[in-house]
Amino acid sequence: MVTMPQESQKTEEPTGDDLGDYLTEHERKQLLANLHRTLIWVGVQDPYKLNIDADLLREEMEKDLIKPSDLPPEVHPIKGVLDLRHLIWRLIHEKDLTEKEEMEVKELIKVLKAKETRDEERLKEEKLTHEEAHLLFEETAAVIRTLMDLKEILAKEEHKTDVGKETLEKKVNDVKKWSASVDEMKDKK
Repeated sequence: MVTMPQESQKTEEPTGDDLGDYLTEHERKQLLANLHRTLIWVGVQDPYKLNIDADLLREEMEKDLIKPSDLPPEVHPIKGVLDLRHLIWRLIHEKDLTEKEEMEVKELIKVLKAKETRDEERLKEEKLTHEEAHLLFEETAAVIRTLMDLKEILAKEEHKTDVGKETLEKKVNDVKKWSASVDEMKDKK
């Protein structure tokens, strides 16, 4: 389980003895650059649970007019906990997503994108120890991985819909061609 100190907690100012424990600007820039590397999410697993600041979750829900019922059942807004691994597993094994499930996934993507942005801002601006920075980096990479998985699930659903429409259109066109051929034969008689 990925857990981080809440965003509202600030790290104490370093004293002369422990300055080496804090992230340098070069290390900070390197971590941020690594977050934006292509395929950063490869090899990263979706976390079992993701703690998300309940205030951030509430803000995002209010901003986008998201009701708790608009989120998947694996999202617990009051606790600020998301059962991500269970959610991804469930969605991957669904034969077809309902419209409600698709909407829930889209709303969750918005919330996770906000979490990614806030974590990235923390990595840019806060005084962090090496351990805090690496935990935050790993958490952000896991959020990116989850976002990729959720977007892929939605893309598969859209592809299924497109394939279904194409199949139906092909059948309709085949019936029209067949009907035209039959009419043509009748005219020749």
